[in-house]
Amino acid sequence: MKSGFVSILGRPNVGKSTLINRLLGSKLAAVSKKPQTTRQVIRGIVTEPRGQIVFLDTPGFHEPKDQLGRFMMREASKTFFDADVIYWLVEPEVPKDKDFVLFDQFKKQTAQGKPKPVFCLVNKIDSVSRLQILPVLDAYQKQFPFQEMIPISALNGDQVDVLLEKTFSYLPEHEPYFPADLASDQTERFIASELIREKIYRYTGEEIPYATAVQIEQFKDEEKIVRINAVVFTEKESQKAILIGAKGEKMKQIGQAARKDLETFFGKKVFLELWVKTLKNWKKDERSLRKLGFQ
Repeated sequence: MKSGFVSILGRPNVGKSTLINRLLGSKLAAVSKKPQTTRQVIRGIVTEPRGQIVFLDTPGFHEPKDQLGRFMMREASKTFFDADVIYWLVEPEVPKDKDFVLFDQFKKQTAQGKPKPVFCLVNKIDSVSRLQILPVLDAYQKQFPFQEMIPISALNGDQVDVLLEKTFSYLPEHEPYFPADLASDQTERFIASELIREKIYRYTGEEIPYATAVQIEQFKDEEKIVRINAVVFTEKESQKAILIGAKGEKMKQIGQAARKDLETFFGKKVFLELWVKTLKNWKKDERSLRKLGFQ
């Protein structure tokens, strides 16, 4: 059997979380059209007769502006050393100067560790014509000696079977790292917080999604129902008011949408209670970040 770790890297909002959810066949990572949705490394496990792949979904490569941003970049960079194969996910467009700046960071990181296979994945091919993809592949091939260059659609699943086949061919021979029936080593609390946070990104705008963090205060998995109490932290009182909404309507909308996803994930009824609190400037404070689980 072949088993190993695959790090999924790229700029914010290129579809890394959509890809890991597609590979797993279920929703594990928060997905949003807004950039920088993923904040911590999320591990998803695919086990087949030919072996096991542990996928590492990472925060997007960006220039950090606060302590949270620096934490996110450290999380992404650490996976360079854990991975047996690296995916570099890109948009289906010829890269611009800002893309190459972040790509230079990526090349520096790969040069620090032991050489390993790197795939260039041109995502979102369902949104462009085939002729538009060729110059994208050519531009990236000139920048880095990729072992594989594969156009894919994480949303529709196009070429994902090819991606898996190529990935297994590069993995080392090894026994599975995790039991065959395990889809992730993340805790149920963590997955619950991710699904709640995704709905905040979906139903709020401006700075609100980026100023919030979700902490699960109570989690009880009973025979017929899962009871979850969660706190949504904001940086300012004004953000708290916007998040709650008039007569609590905005938070009610977020809670109802999150509960549906949670019930799908757990396969049973979910009682979800959400509270909103202010933790001033938590993104800039190391102690606050540790309190919220950003170790």
